[in-house]
Amino acid sequence: MHAIVLAGQPNQGRLRQVSGAAYEAEILIQGRRMADFVLDAVEASALVTSRALVGPEGFERPGVTRVPIRGGLLDNVLAGLATVPPGATAVLFLTSDIPWITGDIIDEFLRLSPRDVDVVYPVIPRAVAEARFPGTRRTYIRVKDGVFTGGNLFLVNPAILPVLAERGQKLLSHRKSPWKLAQDLGFGFLWRFLTGRLSLTQIEAEAGSLLGVQGKALIFPYAEAGVDVDKPEDLALAERAVRFSQATGWGRP
Repeated sequence: MHAIVLAGQPNQGRLRQVSGAAYEAEILIQGRRMADFVLDAVEASALVTSRALVGPEGFERPGVTRVPIRGGLLDNVLAGLATVPPGATAVLFLTSDIPWITGDIIDEFLRLSPRDVDVVYPVIPRAVAEARFPGTRRTYIRVKDGVFTGGNLFLVNPAILPVLAERGQKLLSHRKSPWKLAQDLGFGFLWRFLTGRLSLTQIEAEAGSLLGVQGKALIFPYAEAGVDVDKPEDLALAERAVRFSQATGWGRP
């Protein structure tokens, strides 16, 4: 399996209050850059055989191909395609702001992910996230199956990425315009989604029809894949976790 770490997010949000790093991937957690924890996990995975990172200079390490940042998230995803081995039918993407991820969790995601779909995206139950990280604030959605937060890694067939990125970019450009987004998604679908009347299977079907792909929302029991560092309090949590790991020799962020 080829894995690509996406490390091109500029440090422009609330984390700017506590770090002057140009990119979120470069924010220090007890002296180490955040993306280094993710790269460690990718290297520890038993199922990942090749690795790349789309991000700023300075993240070069043996066995990791660095690709310069191209632009926004979708642009960087496409930039990463240049590193995909010929003939690969699935590629793992991870964001650089999930320092709690481990090689074992990555392997479990890859084992559980079906290979007969174009995209696999993990969703973490709220109860799992809150049990693992008490007090953390995340964005949750309610569906018939339960209440979930989205993950920060996904498995995708690289052949469909250019078309998926083109259609996804249109949706992203309309995210702050409810009227345009409703036109894209359909008023009925949007209303049922907002009121929690859809199941994960229905969302898979509707989104797949809209984007022209077959996807799977995988209920995943590891909060480490969904809790990212995007607020000062998240960074403080990661700092505490690293200090605990260094002091006890147990666990890792």
